[in-house]
Amino acid sequence: MSLSFGILGFLNYRPMSGYDLVKAFESSLEFFWHAQNSHIYLELKKLEQKGYICGETVIQSERPNKRIFSITDTGRKEFMDWLVEGGSEDAMHFKSPFLMKVFFSGNMTPTQSADMLRKFKTDCESYLKRMDSIPKSIENYGSDMDNYQTIYWQFTADFGYSFIKTCIEWAGRCIEKLETIQ
Repeated sequence: MSLSFGILGFLNYRPMSGYDLVKAFESSLEFFWHAQNSHIYLELKKLEQKGYICGETVIQSERPNKRIFSITDTGRKEFMDWLVEGGSEDAMHFKSPFLMKVFFSGNMTPTQSADMLRKFKTDCESYLKRMDSIPKSIENYGSDMDNYQTIYWQFTADFGYSFIKTCIEWAGRCIEKLETIQ
C-alpha cells in the first residue's frame, strides 16, 4: 500500500498525469522506493475506484489525450492518517537479496566474492554520480512549494547520499579483507 501513499503524497502537492508521477518517482523517491510505470498506472486505477483521487481527461490536439489526477478530500484524509499514524514500519528491517548473497558467499572462492563486491561498489559509485541531479530536481519540483516542505526532500536525499557512500566504503573494506586471503 506504500505505493498508493507515495502517489497520494505527490498529488497532495499538485494534480499530475501518470507520466508526471512516473517522472516524480524517478527523480526523487527512486533511491528508497522504486516504482515501475505499470504499477503506478495500476495503482492510479485502484485509487480512483476507492474515491481517493479523480481523473480528468485533457484533450490535446498535437499529442494523445492525457488524464490529470487530483487528490480528493477522502484521499487527503487517508494520506494524512497514514502520514501521522507512525509505528507501522520498522526502519531497522529491510530485505536485501544482495546482502543474503554476501552472507552465503563463503561458498564461493574469495576471488569470486571480491568480484561480486567490486561490481556492487562500481554500481554504487555510478548511482552516487546519478544522485548529483537530485538537488536540481528538488529545486525544480519545489519551486512553488514552501521551504518547509522541500526540506524533507533534502533529508531523504541526504540519507541516500550517506547510505550510498557507506556502501562504497563498506565494499572497499570487504574487498581489502578478501584480497589478503586470496
